[in-house]
Amino acid sequence: MDARDDTAALARIERKLALLRGLAAEHDSGVVIGAPEPLPPLPDLPGVTEVLSLFSWLEGDNFRFFPPTEVRSPAAWAADVVNPNDPMGSPLTLGAELRSIPPRLRAEIAGGGSIYLDRTDLDVYWMEPDDYVHQYKHPDEDVPFAVIAPDTATFFDQHVLGPGYPELVATVLGPGVRDERLRRGRNAGGYADNWRRLLIDAGLSD
Repeated sequence: MDARDDTAALARIERKLALLRGLAAEHDSGVVIGAPEPLPPLPDLPGVTEVLSLFSWLEGDNFRFFPPTEVRSPAAWAADVVNPNDPMGSPLTLGAELRSIPPRLRAEIAGGGSIYLDRTDLDVYWMEPDDYVHQYKHPDEDVPFAVIAPDTATFFDQHVLGPGYPELVATVLGPGVRDERLRRGRNAGGYADNWRRLLIDAGLSD
């Protein structure tokens, strides 16, 4: 993504977040959309902190997204060390699935399986936790992982705040979770995932 495309994506993300904040407050949807929290630009991670500065926290029924601690300051980034034994190159964590965490424990546990940002290619990808462990034990084997987006801006613009969100759910949690519907309550018949319902209300996904 060149600088012009990146600027356009940042503007779209900012507009989408403003729209979703308003709808979330109006509908009492239960999602969390944290206020902007400026982060320093990092030459090693072009375009990454620019996106992550637009929110401090995003959370719905199935996912939680947040800026990694490693990028919160130039000092934190300079102090961070890549683990030479990590076969995936010590990727950064952009967020995590919440499906595996009981609701009563979500205030105490950051999340389940992580959604990663590759430090070198800047791809955003998903890897099953068990596969990550297997890769540690068998670094010479090919272990499956799914690249979701080529950069952070595309990931949030298209897959968290746009039409690619249902496919993100299917990739990480499975097509059955993506298509779950509510059987009772005020949203009966609608999707069980409150983030997806909010995107639909905003006209950003289906």
